[in-house]
Amino acid sequence: MKYRSIINFFILSTTNLFGVWINPAYSSITILNCSGEIPNKTPCLIEANQYKINISRIDICQDNPFPNYRITPDYVGSKCINLLDKKILKKYDLNKLEIPQELNLQGEFKYISLILENKFLVSGQYNSGGYVWKTSNKGPTKIISSKDQNSKPEVFVKRLRNWRGKDNTDNKYCSNNGGTFSRCDLNYNGYKLSAIGLGSDFTENYGNNTKHMFFVSELSPRFIFSKDSSKYLELKYQKKLEVYGNGKSVKSISIAPFIFETKFRNKSISN
Repeated sequence: MKYRSIINFFILSTTNLFGVWINPAYSSITILNCSGEIPNKTPCLIEANQYKINISRIDICQDNPFPNYRITPDYVGSKCINLLDKKILKKYDLNKLEIPQELNLQGEFKYISLILENKFLVSGQYNSGGYVWKTSNKGPTKIISSKDQNSKPEVFVKRLRNWRGKDNTDNKYCSNNGGTFSRCDLNYNGYKLSAIGLGSDFTENYGNNTKHMFFVSELSPRFIFSKDSSKYLELKYQKKLEVYGNGKSVKSISIAPFIFETKFRNKSISN
């Protein structure tokens, strides 16, 4: 197996997107949690010490708002309900996203979509063999190693550039034939979602023009909305980093693919 970074956004030396390069092509990728040993030419997962993103919009939709034949999301045609818009609501609670009751729109909602600023601020560390391996502000491959347990890992910033790298190579995380430069149908650790780069005008884009990231996945279970619906949505995203090494030392600590879970809660029930 060969390990390669999958973006100039999250990882090692290439300009692709998330974390590893693994055969067989296009199958579901499974990355295990780290066990305390230094991984040997295969990544493992840890929780980030710090993980900051800026979510600007969340919608639930009856149809897919961004199928692969479109270059912009279609919220009206896909019959979407907006749950969060940072232009309107500056503060929000992802644990309690209210579903508006005044809408006339009713039916089965199958999809949830998120728009994020293309800017991830993360830090992390991994303890193994008496050493602490920590991120530096210079990026995921510039690891700081020491026996000092008290110093904190430094924060680094990464942004998406494209899914296929500078050599236009298939991305093994992307089930849509290795992805396009702007779009990946991600299949990772049992999660499936589409991740699409957007420009400042919210049109599909890649490279230095990628100002936002659009994520869309199917709701499970689906949500049936009616006038007497009394629920809210709870959204949780994973804050995972991938540790990669050669069995003797850690070579990188990079951002794992962005994945999230949703649950509908009944307002009348205490959770």
